[in-house]
Amino acid sequence: MDSTHEQFERFAPLLAREGVDVSTATADQLEAAMVRARQRQAAAVAHVRAVLEAHARGETSTAGGLLEDLERSAEDIPAPLPDALTVASRFAQLCQSIAPELPSAVIDVVREAASGPDAPEGMARLCAATLLDLDAAGGLKSVARRHGIASALYAAAAMTSGTFRAWATQTGTPMAELVSSHA
Repeated sequence: MDSTHEQFERFAPLLAREGVDVSTATADQLEAAMVRARQRQAAAVAHVRAVLEAHARGETSTAGGLLEDLERSAEDIPAPLPDALTVASRFAQLCQSIAPELPSAVIDVVREAASGPDAPEGMARLCAATLLDLDAAGGLKSVARRHGIASALYAAAAMTSGTFRAWATQTGTPMAELVSSHA
């Protein structure tokens, strides 16, 4: 394997999602796939922000509509930009990144909601993995395998919006401000 391929080896899972096999791709194919992966990530960040900002404004139907658009594309191959799995991953990563800052009371509120009858499938498992074990990737994989990508998207979105809402309540900081500074 030449040095170009070695540089991209650590990105193999990400590049596989872009339809590129690191061991056989040309340097141009690897570069193009990295550009697409960066675009997908940027779109996912914008989508997560839009959903959380809608929740902060109390516009749950707007947030739900944004997620429904992604749900319809959850099984598309190739996935559209942004795709459901990338957005779900961004939600989970965001939650994991703020977890060390959260008071335990916030985590308890979110975990309790995740165990409720109206919680999306897999949300309790995802909350435990993300907020307690700080393993968003493992939790998301587990939920997606067991319940499907659409369920993983809804579980991740519910966990993240619930976390920001509980954090805002606990600290007295407007949710929009927390989203702006952390999402």
